[in-house]
Amino acid sequence: MEQGLQIGSVGASIILSILLRMIYGSFVVGNKWKPWVAVFLGMCLAVVALFTVNRVPGYEIIVTYLVQGFMTGATAVGLYEMTKTRV
Repeated sequence: MEQGLQIGSVGASIILSILLRMIYGSFVVGNKWKPWVAVFLGMCLAVVALFTVNRVPGYEIIVTYLVQGFMTGATAVGLYEMTKTRV
């Protein structure tokens, strides 16, 4: 069995954290857009993971990976921050 960093498990959150730190450190991203950038990148990483693991995915697997990517991105910024009302 191969031991290594897998994109679909813990690796996605590590890669996402590094990418977010690079983007937020290099570009001016407003606080309003930070959660959406994180969710978008999380879903992009899920699509990359999907096609590295499954060559011909079905719809159920695609939805599963996209939901996993959404949740990875949402937890990167905190679910509370995404649902908090701004007045």
